[in-house]
Amino acid sequence: MTLSLFWSRYTLELQEQHLREVDAFYHYLIARERWNWLLAKIPEQDQIKILCGHNHGKDAWTCRTWFDHMLEWIKANKPPAVYDAVVDKIHMIEEKPIEELEKQAARNISPEELEKLHRAGYFQCVAAPEKVSE
Repeated sequence: MTLSLFWSRYTLELQEQHLREVDAFYHYLIARERWNWLLAKIPEQDQIKILCGHNHGKDAWTCRTWFDHMLEWIKANKPPAVYDAVVDKIHMIEEKPIEELEKQAARNISPEELEKLHRAGYFQCVAAPEKVSE
């Protein structure tokens, strides 16, 4: 539930930026490739505790703030080696070439979505699936 809530909030934040639909979709796909692993590491009950009181209204957190609090939770609740490994992985992911993230994200979208992203100039490193002639 909290994973869905996080990504719903992220989508709303993208809409607030008044991006074209295809641009928002691209940013969403890349962000999911970068950060879904971390979000999935924190048990849902703990995520609910972290988010409590900050889900709605003027005190609602942005996804970045929520992400930072999850990182703090790992630091406070996991052994130092786990926290250090998470921080190292974050740095590795931030340095990962966008083409690699696009290739990973392309596995989870339809051929039609890939074609739409191609037309917008995204995912150029990913070949379009070959059409089968009948």
